[in-house]
Amino acid sequence: MVLAQLGGSISRALAQMSNATVVDDKVLSDCLNEITRALLQADVRFQMVRDMQANIRRAVTLETHAAGTDKRRVIQKAVFTELCNMLDPGKPSFVPNKGKPCVVMFVGLQGQPASLQEWLKMPTAILYADGQKSGPSA
Repeated sequence: MVLAQLGGSISRALAQMSNATVVDDKVLSDCLNEITRALLQADVRFQMVRDMQANIRRAVTLETHAAGTDKRRVIQKAVFTELCNMLDPGKPSFVPNKGKPCVVMFVGLQGQPASLQEWLKMPTAILYADGQKSGPSA
C-alpha cells in the first residue's frame, strides 16, 4: 500500500468517527478497527498495531472525561501520538562523520543531488541510477 493510500485510510477512519453523532465505545472500536486494517494492509507488524491499539484504548477512556471534553479531539490526539510513537526509533538519527567515508542510499531525490551536497556540507560522490525516467530518444 502506498503511503498516500495509508494516510487516506487513516483520514477516512477519523472522519467517520468525527461524523458520528455520539462518540461512544462502539464508535471508538470502529475507528480503531479501520486504522488497524489500514496498517495491516500496509504490512505493519501485527504486534506494533496491537500495542498501538491498546495504548490508544488506555489513553482514551471515554467514561473518565468530563462532560464538556471534546471526545473526538481526545481520540484524534491519541491516534496521532501513537502513530508518531510507532515511527520514532528511540535513538538519534544518522549523522555522517567528517573525514570518514560512509555509504548512504537515498531514494526519491528526483534530480536534487546539488541540494543534497549543500545539506550535508561535505564532499559527496553520487551514483545516479534511474530506471524509470525515460530520456530523450534520438
